[in-house]
Amino acid sequence: MKKYFMLSLFILMLVFAFSASSFSAEKIIFAVVGPMTGDSAAQGIQIQNAAKLAVQEINGSGGVGGKEFEFIVGDDVANPNQAVLIAQKFGSNKDILFVLGHNNSSCSISALPTWEKAGIPVISPTNTNPTITALGHKNYFRVIVNDDLIIKQLSQLAVVELGFQNIAVIWENTDYGKGMLDVAVKAVPELGAKILADETYVPAVDRDYSAQITKFKGAGVDCVLFLGEYTAGALFLKQAVNLGFNAKVVGSSGCSNPKLIEIAGEAAEGFYATSGFDPNDKREQQAKFITGFEAFSKDKPGEWGAHAYDIVYMVKKAIEMGGTTREKLIQVLHQDDFEYDGVTGRIKFDANGDVPGKFSLVLKVEGGEFTTFVPTKF
Repeated sequence: MKKYFMLSLFILMLVFAFSASSFSAEKIIFAVVGPMTGDSAAQGIQIQNAAKLAVQEINGSGGVGGKEFEFIVGDDVANPNQAVLIAQKFGSNKDILFVLGHNNSSCSISALPTWEKAGIPVISPTNTNPTITALGHKNYFRVIVNDDLIIKQLSQLAVVELGFQNIAVIWENTDYGKGMLDVAVKAVPELGAKILADETYVPAVDRDYSAQITKFKGAGVDCVLFLGEYTAGALFLKQAVNLGFNAKVVGSSGCSNPKLIEIAGEAAEGFYATSGFDPNDKREQQAKFITGFEAFSKDKPGEWGAHAYDIVYMVKKAIEMGGTTREKLIQVLHQDDFEYDGVTGRIKFDANGDVPGKFSLVLKVEGGEFTTFVPTKF
């Protein structure tokens, strides 16, 4: 009997040890979804690299309750149809706790019904279309301010700070671009300036902006609001210089990527852009992230990387507060007592998943890099 008891005890100890080992080896898995190829790839890659950096730091410090973070990547190519396909594929993966993405507003708008059906929390680092959080998806959050604020600030930059009165708008034909246009056409006249012309383009398709530039030049435009992403913005800047169009160009946050300067070269000098993060921030928490990101990726972080980095750490805090399942994570993020102070500022969600307490910054290209610009008139 004693022999049998000792054998049974040994087996139980083995089972317990195996179970404990299995638990400690469990992963907290999430998905990083964005444009990893195509014209917006620099943004998606920056999001991925920042997530890698945060995961590396967290896992190196013991993880979350003994569990390590791990993520899988989905390339939506900034295409809404591809975004839906990824949501269908990843939505059936029960191991995925949350989604870090999408980068493009159009992708989120198209894929959110599928993500919601799967019950997966979706946290975007960069969606700015004002309408997304009004669609009623309780599983959706974004850590960036929306374009209702950003484009009002951009309009103030052009009209109030820089003093221009004859404005043109060129916008990408997506939900992102249309959302910005809707704000600009109201904000500019309210500031006492005129919109003399507005033109659109199809991202990743249109490469020649000479017709739009010629129209703006003929209309007597002295400032252009460029509402789109960095590749198109860089091409517009180069072609404007080649056509002798000397109007000042100010751009939305999608243009604040260092790749714009790389593509546009000297034509980028003097260009302004809004941004959710200043890559020159000297404060301790921000400087630590910037140094770490540059060492990790050999590139300066923009708002894409900074917001993605904050999301991973924010979810870590939410898990520690009980957000261990998809449903519980959504609940914790919506709690009145939940907030996270990150490198992009204070993140506290309202009932719609917006962050009303945050604001946008302004960067200016000087000496071949984005520098800090502090407006003095608004």
